[in-house]
Amino acid sequence: MTPATRPYRSTDERRREIVDATITVLAERGFAATSFARICEDAGLSSTRMVSYHFADKAALMQAVVAHVVDGAAAVMVPAMEAASTWRDKLAAYITSNLRYLADNRLAARAVIEVIANAPRADNGLREDTSAILLSVLLSHGQEAGEFREFDTLVVARSIRATIDAFATTMPGSPSATAATIAGIVDLFDRATRQGEPA
Repeated sequence: MTPATRPYRSTDERRREIVDATITVLAERGFAATSFARICEDAGLSSTRMVSYHFADKAALMQAVVAHVVDGAAAVMVPAMEAASTWRDKLAAYITSNLRYLADNRLAARAVIEVIANAPRADNGLREDTSAILLSVLLSHGQEAGEFREFDTLVVARSIRATIDAFATTMPGSPSATAATIAGIVDLFDRATRQGEPA
């Protein structure tokens, strides 16, 4: 199918098509090689103007990629956490669903790592801490409920987030090894946080 005969796409569909192509290019070629021209080639678009029409510049496109992946992860993680009845189970669901999403969406995981490692962001520190701060709230609720022992919730939350981020770049290739690694990480932080374990 040539560009001239491509079916009509709505604005949202076209943006999604561009974001999907960007994820593939980022994951396979790296941040530096991810240009509008390369994205057009991968998506089968006729001109870079079709990308710049929807995204003002590369920074805006990278923000859209990260937002897309974060939203995808949240769609998996939130229901898993809501289904858990205890704070220990909610923490396990948080970690398991996040790691499982990364394992099931490896291109997206590599793409976001490329953006985080390379895209200049003046507010990088603030953004980096947001997910850890939200996780620390969960840990605080678990402490108040008597399910978690006393510890600095933000320090532990940052440790969990760092482990999840590291998993995105080092996850095993086979399904069985991936499942074992996820189970091991969940068990590690359950032992580290639950009431009754030594400090």
